[in-house]
Amino acid sequence: MMGCAMWMRAQDIEANGIYYNIISDTQVAVAPAFYDGVNHYEGCIILPERVYCDGVNYEVAAIAPRAFWQSGVTQIQIPNSVTMIGEAAFADAEDLANITLPLGLTAVSRYMLAGTAVANVVLPEGVTDIEKGAFEDCSQLRTIFLPMTLKTIDENAFSYCTSLKEVYCDASVPPLMLGDEIFEGVSGVHVMLPDVATSRRYQNDDLWGDDELFSLWIDEGLAVLPTMQQERIGGNWIALNLGNNLAYKIYGPDGYLTAVTAADRYYLPAGAPSEEYLVVPTTLMYDEEDLELVAQTEPAAIEDVVDDAEPEFKIIGFDGMIYINGYTNGLRMYVYDMYGREWYSRYAVNNWISLPGQRIYIVRVGNTVRKVLL
Repeated sequence: MMGCAMWMRAQDIEANGIYYNIISDTQVAVAPAFYDGVNHYEGCIILPERVYCDGVNYEVAAIAPRAFWQSGVTQIQIPNSVTMIGEAAFADAEDLANITLPLGLTAVSRYMLAGTAVANVVLPEGVTDIEKGAFEDCSQLRTIFLPMTLKTIDENAFSYCTSLKEVYCDASVPPLMLGDEIFEGVSGVHVMLPDVATSRRYQNDDLWGDDELFSLWIDEGLAVLPTMQQERIGGNWIALNLGNNLAYKIYGPDGYLTAVTAADRYYLPAGAPSEEYLVVPTTLMYDEEDLELVAQTEPAAIEDVVDDAEPEFKIIGFDGMIYINGYTNGLRMYVYDMYGREWYSRYAVNNWISLPGQRIYIVRVGNTVRKVLL
């Protein structure tokens, strides 16, 4: 719950650097922070579920159109109280690389994430429509997870997503494509489907069956062990460094689903006594419960994890090579393709041999796992 200040300007409420407009007696929408011709939102933003102001405990229920348009936000975590995200809400926020969408979302609005740097996105169950230009010009988008409920994808939704190589789609009936330029400028996309019968339906569809654009596969679950490190952020948050670009379902202490995300980081409120959250790797089609991880929210329990963490290094794919930047201390390096087949295993060195391009690989060094696109 956040306190507020009242403003005599375009926004009604300001709390902790976020602006809101009152949209009902009990609800507010996140508003743009435009002044002097600039949207002043920046960095990592964790939106609250409620804002307290002038005697009213408002629910944060929506994000207004263009709220974060052309802003400097790099990551955003949206609470489940939000059920509507307006048109172009994050468009042209060129540094936005990670987003966790709310579980109650029903549509990805027009141009919602167009021109951002998002790399891996999960659309939660309940989303039925991806509207016009939703991900247009997301040149770094590599992997997207589409839910069982998806019905339609509108024109230019993924046009010029030139890095897109993986689509995990749990919809048993091929989503209707409302145009011919939905994947303009895109090719060689691997589509993971839940079973043989679904694959046949997609193969028989005029657009999904285009073998120059898509190759269809049956999802057999994850083949690479997930990893997670916890880090205390100030006194209020515990950051789960998921960092391997898989998708995760996060369950709260009450056992209920809290989030589905493919962001590099997910933030839990810190507190004592410690509470446990379950973090379950998923492809949406399969939840890998045997590989679930446990996160704790008491700050004192996190310091040992951080202190004992491996030395930092980066795994980078570039120009047909995989590079390890940083001190690996003799750790082994494993390379898998997206179907879990092992390509190489050896001690990590500063670079790696050439691999076939235009593919996604999963690289594991010690407890660090990353997807790279060559």
